[in-house]
Amino acid sequence: MSETEAPPARGLRERLLRPTLPELWTFLAVALPVLASLIAALSTVDLAYQLRAGTDILAGRGIPAVDTWTFTAAGQPWLDQQWGAQAVLAAVYAVAGWSGLAILRAALVGLTFGLILVAIRRRQPGLKSRVAAWLTLAAFIVAAPALALRPQLLAMACFALTLALLAGRRRRPRAVWLVPVVAIAWANLHGSFVFAPVLVGLAWLEDRVDHEPGRAGLFVVGLATLVATAITPFGIGVWGYAAGLATSSDVRAFVTEWQPTTLRDPTGLVFWISVGAVVLYLVRRGSRPSWPQLLTLASFAVVGAYAARGIAWWPLVAAVTVGAMLDGARGARDRVARPSAFNGVVAALLAVVALALLPAWRPVDPATGAPQGLLREAPSGITAALRDLVGPGDRVWNPQVWGSWFEYAVPEARYALDSRIERISGSLWREVVAVTGGDWCPTLGSTDTRTVVIEGPEEDSLLAFRLMQGGWQRAYADGDGSIWRWDGPVFDSDCRPGSP
Repeated sequence: MSETEAPPARGLRERLLRPTLPELWTFLAVALPVLASLIAALSTVDLAYQLRAGTDILAGRGIPAVDTWTFTAAGQPWLDQQWGAQAVLAAVYAVAGWSGLAILRAALVGLTFGLILVAIRRRQPGLKSRVAAWLTLAAFIVAAPALALRPQLLAMACFALTLALLAGRRRRPRAVWLVPVVAIAWANLHGSFVFAPVLVGLAWLEDRVDHEPGRAGLFVVGLATLVATAITPFGIGVWGYAAGLATSSDVRAFVTEWQPTTLRDPTGLVFWISVGAVVLYLVRRGSRPSWPQLLTLASFAVVGAYAARGIAWWPLVAAVTVGAMLDGARGARDRVARPSAFNGVVAALLAVVALALLPAWRPVDPATGAPQGLLREAPSGITAALRDLVGPGDRVWNPQVWGSWFEYAVPEARYALDSRIERISGSLWREVVAVTGGDWCPTLGSTDTRTVVIEGPEEDSLLAFRLMQGGWQRAYADGDGSIWRWDGPVFDSDCRPGSP
């Protein structure tokens, strides 16, 4: 058989048991991200409060409209734009528990990068499977820090699906009409829905420059996508929510992931290396790419540079756009490859490892109710102690990173901070800084807060030292942190104990 001769048709069983090397590369491009996702723990920083909200929604209590979980913003309006993701997460948890959520995260990661692989192959059908797999895996490495199980991960799957649909628009023009449908779901999952019409607009610009006959239809799809993003319980108000969060000076001043991406952070370093690699490729490339392609790369590089939270979208766009620039006609196409049982063994071993890594096999932590080692930002001992110490309505001053978990695990209390960062005012952030630095009395005294949770060793905490000096009692301590209680009278305006 010559290198250009088409291989004989092979059945599914043959492809599974004896895949070719290109088929193995295609498998690895999706399987390796899935495997990595099963190894990583689930962060509760956003996930836990999403589960609590989703449980209320599924129980028929409606979409939350006001804050009832924190005492610092109690009664204030809450535009819960992510309600759809909350319902999905809570539904999976209700059926399959924490292990089900771990599998969901792995499935969403696999779906996202499987769709990126599809988009790359659609943009450049002649590309070697190995090169397409490398581009996909490179995108995964850069995006890995953004792949926590939270509404953004469902949005990343929508983003990748939109890229895949647009990548095949010239061969399957009718399929792009699915993009507005995706946008409806996306707008009820996460604030990144704003990228849906942006992606269509960039694709339309490229078709216009290339004089594609279907560009007029794509323009209509873009308008339909824009309208579709307002099909939510909040209407066009979701755009105000997204814009307000992204441009909030308080959020950018106090929340690390919304601050500019720098080389000092490992995540930022990987991002800037990837941007540099793309720039180097463009400089060394023989032919000049079209200006819409450059605009696409530049736009999402700016999004990633603007805030660490924006890094998630850059590698997905970069992999597909760079893949389209690679020349699939000059010796890049896969040669005819022979099936190999060894390739099947490699794939089977990875499947066995993934099965062995499922958290369902681990013993359950009684304090968290999750398999041991599965959850992050969920301090087991402190959670158990807090359940014994607080009652309904008690106010707890807590580290922001644990707020979401406490709201889920010990819901009877009220907390100072959680992960709904758009609801934390600049004045409250300044109070957080003051309390953490040991100046606890003005804030805790004025709110009659009698329980304080401190993250980390108490010997390293100025707040713990000042609480001890002020007569607070250590109620619990372990390697994760400590709990302090005040059981005396209320404080007067001068921070002295007053009448009971």
